[in-house]
Amino acid sequence: MKRKIIIFFLLAFSVIHHTQAQDAHYWQSGFSPGGFLMPGAVIANNRDSGVFFYNPALLALNPKSGISISANIYQYEHLNMKAGIGAHNPLKSTRLRIVPQIVSGSIALKKKKTIAIGYALIHNAVLGYQATQRQDKKMDVLDNSYSPGQEFYVGQYAAHNHINQTIAVLSAGIKLNERLAVGISAEGQVRSQDYFEDYRSRALINDGNDIGLPPLTSVSTAYQVVYTHIGMRFKGGLSYEAGKHHFGLLVSSPLISLKGFATLTSDIAVANLHLVNNTPSLNLLANDRQTQLPVKYHLPFSIAGAYTLDYGRGQLYLAAEYFHKVNSYNIITPRAESFIRPDTGSANSFTKDLLRFRDEHRSLTNFALGISYYVNSHLTAMASFRTDFTYSVKEPENYDGHLPYVVTWDNYHCQLGGNFRRKKANLRAGILLSYGSTNKYKQPVNFDNPNEANLMLGDPTYGKASFFSTGLLLSYIHNL
Repeated sequence: MKRKIIIFFLLAFSVIHHTQAQDAHYWQSGFSPGGFLMPGAVIANNRDSGVFFYNPALLALNPKSGISISANIYQYEHLNMKAGIGAHNPLKSTRLRIVPQIVSGSIALKKKKTIAIGYALIHNAVLGYQATQRQDKKMDVLDNSYSPGQEFYVGQYAAHNHINQTIAVLSAGIKLNERLAVGISAEGQVRSQDYFEDYRSRALINDGNDIGLPPLTSVSTAYQVVYTHIGMRFKGGLSYEAGKHHFGLLVSSPLISLKGFATLTSDIAVANLHLVNNTPSLNLLANDRQTQLPVKYHLPFSIAGAYTLDYGRGQLYLAAEYFHKVNSYNIITPRAESFIRPDTGSANSFTKDLLRFRDEHRSLTNFALGISYYVNSHLTAMASFRTDFTYSVKEPENYDGHLPYVVTWDNYHCQLGGNFRRKKANLRAGILLSYGSTNKYKQPVNFDNPNEANLMLGDPTYGKASFFSTGLLLSYIHNL
């Protein structure tokens, strides 16, 4: 009987503990098909001063040797989940950072004016989320049949999610004729993530004894994954010129997993929880730590197209990229080790499902619009707007395991700036703005209404959440 109660608890826990924890987006980086302001972040020719291009075919249009350094200076990010763990307990995360984003260069082959080689090292600080919150008050938490009246209650929550990505790229572009150029890129990617979530829900039992310390009902969980993944993908590009009309096409392969290693730790402790009527109180300890776990991380096939129109003293740029879906898979699959203490045999058959770190992407298409205006021979003004839709699946197929996200809503990015040209150098500066919000952010826990029926975790509801970011982009391009 007790084993059945434990299994029921773990299954119910896996349903409730389903955390929708710029981490679930493809275009969060400025160096993307819709970056525009960042040197080379285009698919179709826009007469960019950059030396390295997202579409490798553009390297061959005007082969040159040069280097470029771009950084986001003093970038400010703010995440706010207004009803984080309760109506008056928001989850907030703020950070100020300096991000050296891309160092790149190109080499024009002297004997062949139609061939260029490009290289780049790109760093994306994808997400830096950290938040804590607490509920401390007298509440009617436990059933009055054994704990009448309000109890002293404390609920505490802490989480962080840090994701970084470093990409090394080698590209080659060849100009086939005056109108057509092709190119290919090979990318090596290193992605690291530190995901952590911990919450504790506790109430003192009113046993009618005023002497000594009263008994305690407690539910606490902790889960952390730290991993590094190495992968590779390839891109093939095409550029076509037709007078004032410029076209570009880019096809990206899925990410190929090469190597990965992870450490996973988890702890669940339950004391004196009356889970089912007329049954003994539940006490449970589950704990595990696993190292050197293999890691898989998937990025889908995508295809991007762009069009640039020359008009008067400027250009208009349009781009879109389609991303195929990624079916549900495990980033980290734990080993089938003992988790519940003492080892209860069949109950530990749920270890993999409870502790797995999983992912799933829906298909989507992002869009971008850019515009430039030639003020004079030394200054070009630039502006752009791009969508950054989330690939987070709204209704996952399975509710067990842990998801790697925090921001699961659509974001939008705007860039305003200009390019200052000199004989052998270009300086580009601009303001970056990002914003997104939702009314359907699901709480990880709700400490406004904890009780035995919801495992002392409350009944999570949906509320408002928002993401805001602003920063200064600074790029320097030097032609050799």
